[in-house]
Amino acid sequence: MRIAGVVFILITVLSAIVSIFWYQEMQYLLPTPVPKAYRVVLPNQVIKFDSVLLPQEYAKPKLLHFFSPDCPCSRFNLKHFLSLNKTYGNLADFYVVIAKREDVTSAAYMIEKAVPIIVDKNEKLAKACGVYSTPQAALIQSDNKLYFRGNYNRSRFCTDKNSNFVQMALDSLIANKTPPHFVELATQSYGCSISPEQAHSILQ
Repeated sequence: MRIAGVVFILITVLSAIVSIFWYQEMQYLLPTPVPKAYRVVLPNQVIKFDSVLLPQEYAKPKLLHFFSPDCPCSRFNLKHFLSLNKTYGNLADFYVVIAKREDVTSAAYMIEKAVPIIVDKNEKLAKACGVYSTPQAALIQSDNKLYFRGNYNRSRFCTDKNSNFVQMALDSLIANKTPPHFVELATQSYGCSISPEQAHSILQ
């Protein structure tokens, strides 16, 4: 009976460890659950955000960085995002988009006040761009048409230079070229759901 008790305890502890590992790591290796009412937004569709950005800010292409201070994946790629802003900030307007007003302070602290922050009330901007997870980037052409929407990198820390999807798309956008042809991994959403309660698993 003692052996059975020890085995039970070990199984219980192992199960707890696996559960914690899943919650902390494995869940972010799977695609983000798709919102039930999700509407696909294709490249070259006009993105309407007149109530968010001022008309005089339309001259340059824009990078909208959908970010959540509470999302580990958002924190993982923060260094890469800031490096993109430093390199391309004079060529495109960068914005950090957050879903909750209460996240403004923590977001401003984490991005070192390098980029203007937009509070996306009712997720209007996210829905207009077809974004439902963080971190995600939406590149908008100067005529307000969607150029690219997707992931920054196949690696959560953005260490794989061969899959710097957003950087490649930025280079093409600034050079007035057509968007690069990326693998599905570039546009399949990974990370944290903006509205978890409105999502369902695409694996069902």
